[in-house]
Amino acid sequence: MAKSKAMHAERQGHVRAWEASGLSARAYGARAGVNPNTLVGWRWQQRTQVEARRSGRPAALEFVELREAGGGGERDATIELQLEGLTVRVPDGFEPETLRRVLSVLAQARS
Repeated sequence: MAKSKAMHAERQGHVRAWEASGLSARAYGARAGVNPNTLVGWRWQQRTQVEARRSGRPAALEFVELREAGGGGERDATIELQLEGLTVRVPDGFEPETLRRVLSVLAQARS
């Protein structure tokens, strides 16, 4: 666990130093020995986490244990998504375009 915290602190340090330097990601990365794409990814992760803490939303999706309801009989082939108190049930044979539209509306509502 200590190694993970140390790595996180090192990443934060690189992002802070890069932002303070005024250099491009490529220039800072070359100087510090860090891949510029990795540096940009670290900054994105940090900003996402800060934004999530401010808004009270989770920083990332979390896995939820799925359990079979009831026993035996034919199974209901429904996918159920739960996020932030919202449940979306997708029946077997759904139209992918319909799901895209539903998710688009939900994304707009969260904004």
